[in-house]
Amino acid sequence: MNDLARRVWVVTFAALLIFVVYEIIKTVLFPHISVINSHVITVIVVAVMTFFVSRYALGRYGQALAEIQRQTAITEETNRLLAGVLATMREAVVIVDSQMRVALYNEAAARIFKLSVADAGKPGRGRKTSGNAVGEDTNAEQTNARSQLPPVGASSAADSPRIYRLTDATRDPAINSAFNRVLEDKAPVELRVEMAGRLGHSFQLHVAPLGQELAVGVFFDINQLERVERVRREFFANLSHELRTPLTAMLACSETLLEGAIDDPANRTRFLETLHKHAVRMNDLISDISDLSAIESGQVELALKPVALCSVVAHVIALVESRKADNDISFSTSIPDGMLVQADRTRLEQILYNLIDNAVKFNRPRGTVTVAAEEERAYVVIRVEDTGVGIAASDLTRVFERLYRSDKSRSRKTEGTGLGLAIVKHLVHAHGGEVSVSSELGRGSRFTFTMPVPARAVESGN
Repeated sequence: MNDLARRVWVVTFAALLIFVVYEIIKTVLFPHISVINSHVITVIVVAVMTFFVSRYALGRYGQALAEIQRQTAITEETNRLLAGVLATMREAVVIVDSQMRVALYNEAAARIFKLSVADAGKPGRGRKTSGNAVGEDTNAEQTNARSQLPPVGASSAADSPRIYRLTDATRDPAINSAFNRVLEDKAPVELRVEMAGRLGHSFQLHVAPLGQELAVGVFFDINQLERVERVRREFFANLSHELRTPLTAMLACSETLLEGAIDDPANRTRFLETLHKHAVRMNDLISDISDLSAIESGQVELALKPVALCSVVAHVIALVESRKADNDISFSTSIPDGMLVQADRTRLEQILYNLIDNAVKFNRPRGTVTVAAEEERAYVVIRVEDTGVGIAASDLTRVFERLYRSDKSRSRKTEGTGLGLAIVKHLVHAHGGEVSVSSELGRGSRFTFTMPVPARAVESGN
Protein backbone atom coordinates (compact mmCIF):
# COMPACT_ATOMS: atom_id res chain seq x y z
CA MET A 1 0.00 0.00 0.00
CA ASN A 2 2.89 2.41 0.67
CA ASP A 3 4.25 1.76 -2.81
CA LEU A 4 0.81 2.47 -4.29
CA ALA A 5 0.51 5.79 -2.42
CA ARG A 6 3.98 6.84 -3.54
CA ARG A 7 3.21 6.09 -7.16
CA VAL A 8 -0.07 8.04 -7.03
CA TRP A 9 1.68 11.01 -5.46
CA VAL A 10 4.34 10.97 -8.20
CA VAL A 11 1.72 10.87 -10.95
CA THR A 12 -0.29 13.64 -9.26
CA PHE A 13 2.82 15.82 -8.94
CA ALA A 14 3.67 15.18 -12.59
CA ALA A 15 0.12 16.21 -13.59
CA LEU A 16 0.51 19.40 -11.53
CA LEU A 17 3.79 20.24 -13.29
CA ILE A 18 2.16 19.63 -16.65
CA PHE A 19 -0.68 21.95 -15.68
CA VAL A 20 1.77 24.69 -14.60
CA VAL A 21 3.70 24.36 -17.87
CA TYR A 22 0.40 24.49 -19.76
CA GLU A 23 -0.61 27.75 -18.00
CA ILE A 24 2.76 29.35 -18.72
CA ILE A 25 2.65 28.39 -22.41
CA LYS A 26 -0.98 29.55 -22.72
CA THR A 27 -0.17 32.91 -21.16
CA VAL A 28 2.93 33.48 -23.34
CA LEU A 29 1.45 32.34 -26.67
CA PHE A 30 -2.05 33.67 -26.22
CA PRO A 31 -1.81 36.86 -24.15
CA HIS A 32 -5.04 38.35 -25.57
CA ILE A 33 -7.31 35.28 -25.11
CA SER A 34 -10.57 36.06 -23.39
CA VAL A 35 -11.15 35.01 -19.81
CA ILE A 36 -14.10 32.77 -20.70
CA ASN A 37 -12.18 30.90 -23.38
CA SER A 38 -9.20 30.56 -21.02
CA HIS A 39 -11.36 29.08 -18.30
CA VAL A 40 -13.08 26.65 -20.69
CA ILE A 41 -9.77 25.38 -22.03
CA THR A 42 -8.36 25.10 -18.50
CA VAL A 43 -11.39 23.11 -17.32
CA ILE A 44 -11.06 20.76 -20.28
CA VAL A 45 -7.34 20.24 -19.61
CA VAL A 46 -7.90 19.68 -15.89
CA ALA A 47 -10.68 17.20 -16.62
CA VAL A 48 -8.49 15.23 -19.01
CA MET A 49 -5.57 15.19 -16.57
CA THR A 50 -7.86 14.21 -13.69
CA PHE A 51 -9.30 11.39 -15.82
CA PHE A 52 -5.87 9.95 -16.59
CA VAL A 53 -4.58 10.37 -13.00
CA SER A 54 -7.70 8.77 -11.50
CA ARG A 55 -7.60 5.98 -14.08
CA TYR A 56 -3.98 5.32 -13.20
CA ALA A 57 -4.72 5.40 -9.48
CA LEU A 58 -7.75 3.11 -9.78
CA GLY A 59 -5.78 0.68 -11.95
CA ARG A 60 -2.97 0.51 -9.43
CA TYR A 61 -5.46 0.17 -6.58
CA GLY A 62 -7.20 -2.69 -8.40
CA GLN A 63 -3.90 -4.50 -8.84
CA ALA A 64 -3.05 -3.96 -5.18
CA LEU A 65 -6.50 -5.18 -4.14
CA ALA A 66 -6.13 -8.29 -6.31
CA GLU A 67 -2.72 -8.96 -4.75
CA ILE A 68 -4.18 -8.51 -1.27
CA GLN A 69 -6.98 -10.94 -2.09
CA ARG A 70 -4.46 -13.43 -3.47
CA GLN A 71 -2.28 -13.11 -0.37
CA THR A 72 -5.38 -13.40 1.82
CA ALA A 73 -6.40 -16.62 0.06
CA ILE A 74 -2.87 -18.00 0.46
CA THR A 75 -2.88 -17.01 4.14
CA GLU A 76 -6.26 -18.62 4.74
CA GLU A 77 -5.14 -21.81 3.02
CA THR A 78 -1.90 -21.78 5.00
CA ASN A 79 -3.83 -21.26 8.23
CA ARG A 80 -6.16 -24.12 7.32
CA LEU A 81 -3.23 -26.45 6.59
CA LEU A 82 -1.43 -25.31 9.73
CA ALA A 83 -4.54 -25.94 11.82
CA GLY A 84 -4.84 -29.42 10.28
CA VAL A 85 -1.20 -30.20 11.00
CA LEU A 86 -1.42 -28.92 14.57
CA ALA A 87 -4.61 -30.89 15.20
CA THR A 88 -3.00 -34.17 14.11
CA MET A 89 0.27 -33.66 16.00
CA ARG A 90 0.73 -35.76 19.13
CA GLU A 91 3.30 -33.25 20.38
CA ALA A 92 2.06 -30.16 22.18
CA VAL A 93 2.81 -26.92 20.28
CA VAL A 94 2.62 -23.48 21.91
CA ILE A 95 3.41 -20.14 20.26
CA VAL A 96 4.04 -17.20 22.58
CA ASP A 97 4.32 -13.49 21.73
CA SER A 98 6.73 -10.90 23.15
CA GLN A 99 4.29 -10.14 26.00
CA MET A 100 4.41 -13.82 27.08
CA ARG A 101 0.84 -14.35 25.90
CA VAL A 102 -0.16 -17.59 24.19
CA ALA A 103 -0.76 -16.69 20.56
CA LEU A 104 -1.57 -20.20 19.33
CA TYR A 105 -1.69 -23.76 20.66
CA ASN A 106 -2.96 -27.14 19.51
CA GLU A 107 -5.25 -29.71 21.14
CA ALA A 108 -2.33 -31.66 22.59
CA ALA A 109 -1.20 -28.52 24.43
CA ALA A 110 -4.79 -27.90 25.59
CA ARG A 111 -4.85 -31.35 27.21
CA ILE A 112 -1.47 -30.89 28.90
CA PHE A 113 -2.03 -27.39 30.23
CA LYS A 114 -5.81 -27.68 30.73
CA LEU A 115 -6.57 -24.90 28.26
CA SER A 116 -9.78 -24.51 26.29
CA VAL A 117 -9.96 -27.22 23.62
CA ALA A 118 -12.46 -25.10 21.68
CA ASP A 119 -9.80 -22.39 21.24
CA ALA A 120 -7.09 -24.82 20.10
CA GLY A 121 -5.75 -23.94 16.66
CA LYS A 122 -7.25 -20.42 16.74
CA PRO A 123 -4.85 -17.46 16.70
CA GLY A 124 -5.28 -15.55 19.96
CA ARG A 125 -2.78 -12.73 19.48
CA GLY A 126 -4.45 -9.36 19.24
CA ARG A 127 -7.90 -10.69 20.18
CA LYS A 128 -10.03 -9.16 22.92
CA THR A 129 -9.56 -10.91 26.24
CA SER A 130 -12.64 -12.55 27.70
CA GLY A 131 -13.57 -11.70 31.25
CA ASN A 132 -13.02 -15.25 32.46
CA ALA A 133 -9.66 -15.71 30.77
CA VAL A 134 -6.81 -17.27 32.64
CA GLY A 135 -4.66 -14.38 33.82
CA GLU A 136 -6.42 -11.03 33.30
CA ASP A 137 -4.41 -8.61 31.11
CA THR A 138 -3.78 -5.08 32.29
CA ASN A 139 -5.63 -2.14 30.67
CA ALA A 140 -2.51 -1.14 28.77
CA GLU A 141 -2.15 -4.64 27.34
CA GLN A 142 -5.81 -4.74 26.33
CA THR A 143 -5.50 -1.33 24.61
CA ASN A 144 -2.39 -2.53 22.78
CA ALA A 145 -4.16 -5.74 21.79
CA ARG A 146 -7.14 -3.85 20.38
CA SER A 147 -4.87 -1.58 18.37
CA GLN A 148 -3.47 -4.53 16.42
CA LEU A 149 -5.20 -5.90 13.37
CA PRO A 150 -6.99 -9.20 14.00
CA PRO A 151 -5.79 -12.27 12.10
CA VAL A 152 -7.26 -13.05 8.72
CA GLY A 153 -10.58 -14.80 9.04
CA ALA A 154 -11.50 -13.20 12.37
CA SER A 155 -15.23 -12.91 12.82
CA SER A 156 -17.14 -11.55 15.77
CA ALA A 157 -15.82 -10.94 19.26
CA ALA A 158 -17.86 -13.91 20.47
CA ASP A 159 -15.78 -16.18 18.20
CA SER A 160 -12.48 -14.74 19.42
CA PRO A 161 -10.45 -17.11 21.60
CA ARG A 162 -9.36 -16.12 25.07
CA ILE A 163 -5.83 -14.85 25.61
CA TYR A 164 -3.82 -16.90 28.08
CA ARG A 165 -0.62 -15.79 29.73
CA LEU A 166 2.04 -18.50 29.60
CA THR A 167 2.82 -18.14 33.29
CA ASP A 168 -0.79 -18.88 34.23
CA ALA A 169 -1.19 -21.67 31.67
CA THR A 170 1.93 -23.68 32.57
CA ARG A 171 2.76 -22.54 36.10
CA ASP A 172 6.25 -23.89 35.52
CA PRO A 173 9.24 -21.53 36.03
CA ALA A 174 11.53 -23.61 33.80
CA ILE A 175 9.15 -23.40 30.83
CA ASN A 176 8.56 -19.66 31.29
CA SER A 177 12.30 -19.01 31.61
CA ALA A 178 13.00 -20.95 28.40
CA PHE A 179 10.50 -18.90 26.38
CA ASN A 180 11.83 -15.67 27.91
CA ARG A 181 15.39 -16.52 26.94
CA VAL A 182 14.40 -17.33 23.36
CA LEU A 183 12.43 -14.08 22.99
CA GLU A 184 15.36 -12.06 24.34
CA ASP A 185 18.35 -13.87 22.79
CA LYS A 186 16.69 -15.07 19.56
CA ALA A 187 18.44 -18.42 19.99
CA PRO A 188 16.83 -21.87 20.36
CA VAL A 189 16.70 -23.57 23.77
CA GLU A 190 16.25 -27.26 24.62
CA LEU A 191 15.56 -28.73 28.05
CA ARG A 192 13.82 -31.55 29.88
CA VAL A 193 10.82 -30.59 31.99
CA GLU A 194 8.58 -32.52 34.34
CA MET A 195 5.10 -31.08 34.51
CA ALA A 196 3.91 -29.92 37.92
CA GLY A 197 0.85 -31.89 38.95
CA ARG A 198 1.64 -34.66 36.44
CA LEU A 199 3.85 -36.93 38.55
CA GLY A 200 6.44 -38.72 36.47
CA HIS A 201 5.25 -37.14 33.20
CA SER A 202 8.33 -35.81 31.42
CA PHE A 203 8.71 -33.76 28.26
CA GLN A 204 11.62 -32.72 26.08
CA LEU A 205 10.97 -29.05 25.28
CA HIS A 206 12.37 -27.37 22.16
CA VAL A 207 11.84 -23.60 22.00
CA ALA A 208 12.90 -21.58 18.95
CA PRO A 209 12.37 -17.99 17.77
CA LEU A 210 9.60 -17.45 15.24
CA GLY A 211 10.12 -14.09 13.58
CA GLN A 212 10.99 -11.08 15.72
CA GLU A 213 8.22 -11.18 18.33
CA LEU A 214 7.18 -14.83 18.60
CA ALA A 215 8.63 -18.03 20.01
CA VAL A 216 7.39 -21.56 19.32
CA GLY A 217 7.76 -24.41 21.79
CA VAL A 218 7.27 -28.09 21.00
CA PHE A 219 6.76 -30.52 23.89
CA PHE A 220 7.86 -34.08 23.07
CA ASP A 221 6.42 -36.68 25.46
CA ILE A 222 9.42 -38.80 26.45
CA ASN A 223 7.66 -40.91 29.07
CA GLN A 224 7.51 -43.94 26.80
CA LEU A 225 11.13 -43.51 25.70
CA GLU A 226 12.27 -43.25 29.31
CA ARG A 227 10.20 -46.29 30.21
CA VAL A 228 11.74 -48.29 27.34
CA GLU A 229 15.22 -47.17 28.39
CA ARG A 230 14.47 -48.15 32.01
CA VAL A 231 13.19 -51.56 30.90
CA ARG A 232 16.29 -52.02 28.74
CA ARG A 233 18.60 -51.23 31.67
CA GLU A 234 16.65 -53.53 33.96
CA PHE A 235 16.73 -56.27 31.32
CA PHE A 236 20.51 -56.21 31.04
CA ALA A 237 20.90 -55.97 34.81
CA ASN A 238 18.57 -58.95 35.31
CA LEU A 239 20.24 -60.85 32.48
CA SER A 240 23.65 -60.35 34.11
CA HIS A 241 22.22 -61.60 37.40
CA GLU A 242 20.58 -64.62 35.81
CA LEU A 243 23.82 -65.58 34.03
CA ARG A 244 26.04 -64.84 37.01
CA THR A 245 24.17 -67.20 39.36
CA PRO A 246 24.71 -70.45 37.40
CA LEU A 247 28.17 -69.36 36.29
CA THR A 248 29.24 -68.79 39.90
CA ALA A 249 27.94 -72.22 40.90
CA MET A 250 29.65 -73.88 37.91
CA LEU A 251 32.95 -72.16 38.65
CA ALA A 252 32.79 -73.16 42.30
CA CYS A 253 32.05 -76.79 41.46
CA SER A 254 34.72 -77.02 38.77
CA GLU A 255 37.35 -75.40 41.01
CA THR A 256 36.45 -77.79 43.83
CA LEU A 257 36.79 -80.77 41.50
CA LEU A 258 40.13 -79.52 40.15
CA GLU A 259 41.45 -79.04 43.69
CA GLY A 260 40.99 -82.74 44.44
CA ALA A 261 37.31 -83.41 44.92
CA ILE A 262 37.30 -85.34 41.64
CA ASP A 263 39.05 -88.16 43.53
CA ASP A 264 36.38 -88.14 46.24
CA PRO A 265 33.74 -90.68 45.13
CA ALA A 266 31.28 -89.52 47.80
CA ASN A 267 31.10 -85.87 46.55
CA ARG A 268 32.19 -86.18 42.93
CA THR A 269 28.76 -87.15 41.65
CA ARG A 270 27.07 -84.35 43.63
CA PHE A 271 29.38 -81.72 42.12
CA LEU A 272 28.89 -83.07 38.60
CA GLU A 273 25.10 -83.03 39.05
CA THR A 274 25.31 -79.41 40.20
CA LEU A 275 27.43 -78.54 37.16
CA HIS A 276 24.93 -80.21 34.85
CA LYS A 277 21.95 -78.57 36.56
CA HIS A 278 23.33 -75.06 36.13
CA ALA A 279 24.53 -75.77 32.60
CA VAL A 280 20.98 -76.81 31.73
CA ARG A 281 19.68 -73.61 33.32
CA MET A 282 22.07 -71.49 31.24
CA ASN A 283 21.12 -73.40 28.11
CA ASP A 284 17.43 -72.82 28.81
CA LEU A 285 18.04 -69.12 29.34
CA ILE A 286 19.98 -68.74 26.09
CA SER A 287 17.35 -70.76 24.21
CA ASP A 288 14.56 -68.57 25.59
CA ILE A 289 16.46 -65.37 24.69
CA SER A 290 17.00 -66.65 21.16
CA ASP A 291 13.38 -67.76 20.90
CA LEU A 292 12.06 -64.43 22.20
CA SER A 293 14.32 -62.47 19.86
CA ALA A 294 13.07 -64.48 16.87
CA ILE A 295 9.43 -64.01 17.91
CA GLU A 296 9.80 -60.23 18.46
CA SER A 297 11.54 -59.75 15.10
CA GLY A 298 8.81 -61.67 13.26
CA GLN A 299 11.11 -64.48 12.15
CA VAL A 300 8.86 -67.20 13.61
CA GLU A 301 6.33 -68.52 11.10
CA LEU A 302 3.17 -70.06 12.53
CA ALA A 303 1.62 -73.17 10.98
CA LEU A 304 -1.99 -72.33 11.83
CA LYS A 305 -4.56 -75.12 11.68
CA PRO A 306 -7.47 -76.39 13.80
CA VAL A 307 -6.10 -77.90 17.02
CA ALA A 308 -8.02 -79.92 19.64
CA LEU A 309 -7.52 -77.94 22.84
CA CYS A 310 -8.25 -80.87 25.22
CA SER A 311 -5.42 -83.01 23.86
CA VAL A 312 -2.91 -80.13 23.99
CA VAL A 313 -3.77 -79.28 27.61
CA ALA A 314 -3.61 -82.96 28.64
CA HIS A 315 -0.20 -83.35 26.96
CA VAL A 316 1.21 -80.24 28.65
CA ILE A 317 -0.08 -81.23 32.10
CA ALA A 318 1.46 -84.70 31.71
CA LEU A 319 4.77 -83.09 30.69
CA VAL A 320 4.75 -80.75 33.71
CA GLU A 321 3.93 -83.63 36.07
CA SER A 322 6.74 -85.77 34.67
CA ARG A 323 9.30 -82.99 35.11
CA LYS A 324 8.06 -82.06 38.59
CA ALA A 325 7.25 -85.47 39.97
CA ASP A 326 7.99 -84.36 43.55
CA ASN A 327 5.29 -81.68 43.69
CA ASP A 328 1.97 -82.19 45.46
CA ILE A 329 -0.06 -79.93 43.16
CA SER A 330 -3.37 -81.22 41.82
CA PHE A 331 -4.70 -80.34 38.36
CA SER A 332 -8.24 -79.61 37.25
CA THR A 333 -9.49 -78.99 33.70
CA SER A 334 -12.78 -77.67 32.42
CA ILE A 335 -12.66 -77.77 28.62
CA PRO A 336 -15.62 -78.82 26.42
CA ASP A 337 -14.99 -81.92 24.33
CA GLY A 338 -14.27 -81.19 20.69
CA MET A 339 -13.27 -77.56 21.27
CA LEU A 340 -10.97 -76.39 18.50
CA VAL A 341 -8.67 -73.40 18.21
CA GLN A 342 -6.85 -72.01 15.17
CA ALA A 343 -3.24 -72.22 16.31
CA ASP A 344 0.24 -73.53 15.78
CA ARG A 345 0.20 -76.65 17.97
CA THR A 346 3.87 -76.40 18.99
CA ARG A 347 3.56 -72.74 19.96
CA LEU A 348 0.27 -73.34 21.76
CA GLU A 349 1.96 -76.05 23.82
CA GLN A 350 4.76 -73.56 24.58
CA ILE A 351 2.22 -70.98 25.79
CA LEU A 352 0.37 -73.44 27.99
CA TYR A 353 3.56 -75.02 29.35
CA ASN A 354 4.95 -71.65 30.48
CA LEU A 355 1.67 -70.69 32.17
CA ILE A 356 1.04 -74.08 33.84
CA ASP A 357 4.69 -74.43 34.87
CA ASN A 358 4.53 -70.99 36.54
CA ALA A 359 1.26 -71.94 38.23
CA VAL A 360 2.99 -74.99 39.72
CA LYS A 361 6.21 -73.21 40.73
CA PHE A 362 4.46 -70.35 42.51
CA ASN A 363 1.69 -72.39 44.10
CA ARG A 364 1.24 -73.35 47.72
CA PRO A 365 1.84 -76.88 49.06
CA ARG A 366 -1.11 -79.11 48.10
CA GLY A 367 -2.41 -76.30 45.89
CA THR A 368 -4.50 -76.57 42.74
CA VAL A 369 -3.97 -75.53 39.11
CA THR A 370 -7.12 -75.11 37.05
CA VAL A 371 -7.23 -74.87 33.25
CA ALA A 372 -10.59 -73.83 31.80
CA ALA A 373 -11.81 -72.69 28.40
CA GLU A 374 -14.98 -71.31 26.89
CA GLU A 375 -15.93 -69.92 23.52
CA GLU A 376 -16.85 -66.24 23.16
CA ARG A 377 -17.84 -65.12 19.67
CA ALA A 378 -14.89 -65.81 17.33
CA TYR A 379 -12.41 -66.60 20.11
CA VAL A 380 -11.75 -69.26 22.72
CA VAL A 381 -10.92 -67.80 26.13
CA ILE A 382 -8.43 -69.98 28.02
CA ARG A 383 -7.72 -69.46 31.73
CA VAL A 384 -4.89 -70.88 33.83
CA GLU A 385 -5.56 -70.31 37.53
CA ASP A 386 -3.56 -71.24 40.61
CA THR A 387 -3.99 -71.02 44.38
CA GLY A 388 -0.54 -69.62 45.00
CA VAL A 389 0.87 -66.57 46.72
CA GLY A 390 -0.40 -64.14 44.10
CA ILE A 391 1.15 -61.03 42.56
CA ALA A 392 1.16 -57.51 44.00
CA ALA A 393 -1.05 -55.01 42.14
CA SER A 394 1.97 -52.78 41.45
CA ASP A 395 3.65 -55.62 39.56
CA LEU A 396 0.71 -56.73 37.42
CA THR A 397 1.49 -54.29 34.60
CA ARG A 398 5.09 -55.51 34.35
CA VAL A 399 4.88 -59.29 34.70
CA PHE A 400 5.07 -59.73 30.91
CA GLU A 401 8.36 -57.83 30.66
CA ARG A 402 11.52 -59.75 29.90
CA LEU A 403 13.29 -61.09 33.01
CA TYR A 404 11.01 -59.11 35.32
CA ARG A 405 10.63 -60.69 38.77
CA SER A 406 7.66 -59.57 40.82
CA ASP A 407 9.03 -61.12 44.00
CA LYS A 408 12.82 -61.12 44.33
CA SER A 409 12.87 -63.34 47.38
CA ARG A 410 10.56 -65.83 45.69
CA SER A 411 12.67 -65.84 42.53
CA ARG A 412 15.62 -67.19 44.46
CA LYS A 413 13.56 -70.18 45.59
CA THR A 414 12.27 -71.03 42.14
CA GLU A 415 14.15 -71.83 38.99
CA GLY A 416 13.38 -70.35 35.63
CA THR A 417 14.65 -67.99 32.97
CA GLY A 418 12.21 -65.16 33.69
CA LEU A 419 11.33 -64.97 29.97
CA GLY A 420 8.36 -67.34 29.92
CA LEU A 421 5.63 -64.71 30.26
CA ALA A 422 7.29 -62.42 27.70
CA ILE A 423 7.29 -65.34 25.25
CA VAL A 424 3.65 -66.06 26.11
CA LYS A 425 2.63 -62.47 25.38
CA HIS A 426 4.34 -62.33 21.99
CA LEU A 427 3.12 -65.76 20.89
CA VAL A 428 -0.47 -64.96 21.85
CA HIS A 429 -0.28 -61.67 19.92
CA ALA A 430 1.21 -63.50 16.95
CA HIS A 431 -1.93 -65.71 16.92
CA GLY A 432 -4.14 -62.60 16.95
CA GLY A 433 -5.19 -63.00 20.57
CA GLU A 434 -4.81 -61.06 23.81
CA VAL A 435 -3.37 -61.99 27.19
CA SER A 436 -4.05 -60.56 30.63
CA VAL A 437 -3.52 -61.34 34.30
CA SER A 438 -5.48 -60.80 37.48
CA SER A 439 -4.23 -61.67 40.93
CA GLU A 440 -4.78 -61.23 44.65
CA LEU A 441 -2.00 -61.58 47.17
CA GLY A 442 -2.40 -64.73 49.23
CA ARG A 443 -5.17 -66.15 47.02
CA GLY A 444 -3.56 -66.91 43.68
CA SER A 445 -3.35 -65.66 40.10
CA ARG A 446 -5.33 -66.11 36.90
CA PHE A 447 -3.78 -65.78 33.45
CA THR A 448 -6.25 -65.42 30.60
CA PHE A 449 -5.50 -65.52 26.88
CA THR A 450 -7.57 -65.87 23.72
CA MET A 451 -7.13 -67.95 20.59
CA PRO A 452 -9.18 -67.60 17.39
CA VAL A 453 -11.79 -70.19 16.52
CA PRO A 454 -11.29 -71.97 13.17
CA ALA A 455 -13.20 -70.33 10.32
CA ARG A 456 -15.42 -73.37 9.71
CA ALA A 457 -16.51 -73.43 13.33
CA VAL A 458 -17.44 -69.76 13.14
CA GLU A 459 -19.46 -70.27 9.95
CA SER A 460 -21.29 -73.27 11.39
CA GLY A 461 -22.05 -71.30 14.55
CA ASN A 462 -23.65 -68.55 12.48
